[in-house]
Amino acid sequence: MLTRYTKLVPANSPLAMGIAVGCVAAATGVRLALSAVIGPTAPFITMFPAVLMATVVGGLGPGLLAIALSIAVAWFFFFPPGLGFGSFSAPDVTSVLFFTLGALLMVLVATAMRRAVRRLEEAQEKLLAALDASSTGTWRWDIQKDVVEWDPAMVNVFGLPIRKMPRNVEEFSALIHPDDRAYANSVIAEAVKDGRTIEYEFRAKLPGGEERWIYDRSRVIYDTEGTPLYMIGACLDITGRKRAEERQSLLIHELNHRVKNTLATVQSLAVQTIRSSPDPEAFRSNFMARLMALSATHDLLTRTYWESASLREVLEVELRPHGGIDHRRITVRGEPVKLRPQQALSLGMAFHELATNATKYGALSSPDGNLTIAWRVETPDAGSRRLLIDWREQGGPPVTKPKRQGFGTRLIDRSIAHELGGCVEANYAPTGLECRIGLPLADSSGDGSWT
Repeated sequence: MLTRYTKLVPANSPLAMGIAVGCVAAATGVRLALSAVIGPTAPFITMFPAVLMATVVGGLGPGLLAIALSIAVAWFFFFPPGLGFGSFSAPDVTSVLFFTLGALLMVLVATAMRRAVRRLEEAQEKLLAALDASSTGTWRWDIQKDVVEWDPAMVNVFGLPIRKMPRNVEEFSALIHPDDRAYANSVIAEAVKDGRTIEYEFRAKLPGGEERWIYDRSRVIYDTEGTPLYMIGACLDITGRKRAEERQSLLIHELNHRVKNTLATVQSLAVQTIRSSPDPEAFRSNFMARLMALSATHDLLTRTYWESASLREVLEVELRPHGGIDHRRITVRGEPVKLRPQQALSLGMAFHELATNATKYGALSSPDGNLTIAWRVETPDAGSRRLLIDWREQGGPPVTKPKRQGFGTRLIDRSIAHELGGCVEANYAPTGLECRIGLPLADSSGDGSWT
């Protein structure tokens, strides 16, 4: 109640002074009405409440003003007529001194109380701001009466309006996820029994269906006879931390999986390259080139936390050692397409083999040769999306179909057909190699979210 008045009326303001005058006027009217009952005695009997009210509402200045006005009113209304001090009797002087000293003491106490309340308000505001900023709330449970009290910050932690905050343990338990409810209730019961400070985590099930992870730390307050009176505690919203932990765990498992797959890929590259290399120097050159191609795609995926990579970016990193996309010798065109990590890796290796072949034997081995890579996304049926990539070389040496299938060709077939479920069609036209790569874009759920 006091805080309401201290916030409405600024201390020592003109409004506060006016309230002091009004309080004294009201007290004077009451005292005049009582004159028929108590006579001229106790002229200041109604002035004490007026001074107290003026000080509490307005501060020190209005309180002193109320004292001065009260003495002036008593002088003209309740003391014998005359302005000389000789007309005052000893009881009158005593009553004035008693009122003045008592009222001054009252003003000092009320002023100190007002300042203390103001400091308490500021401290409470800072506490609530800190609790709200840290997603923390405090609560108290009256064990004997089974009454639960929440502060406003606690309401924000659970995302509930104030009118829906729980009033007892049963209503609070209803907010706990059914899978965690028995555990939380047992922890609270043990804490009430043995008096230890408890820390536990649980999931809160909000009315809208949202789930939040809550960390709680609380303890029990006992009386001198050991009877539990209250349990007080604080709740912290740790939903963000829990999600981060789950994501970290997922990333660690994913990293282990990626490392194993990468090692297997490198091992396969080494074995297949050494089989198709005529001498150690050729093996070193071919193996390092393929390893660098794999590394380039890995670096690209790392920048997106292994979530996806665009088809154009994969082409850029794989064609960079061969002159890059300059739109003169090497041209690419197509709509933006996002690839899954495995798609990016497999296509990256395929592009590396095709670009290496073009540099050694195809269009990029001739000054007049050029390479065009175009792609499009088709939707053959509802919910199905398919990526088609056309690799076309022109202006290079005449092309003939090789008599035997090399490792590069086998690597492309394995990457596209076996790993991505796609297909590869190569046409060794006299004007240059034409290769079409087709693969499904949608993930296993068929929602096409990777396109």
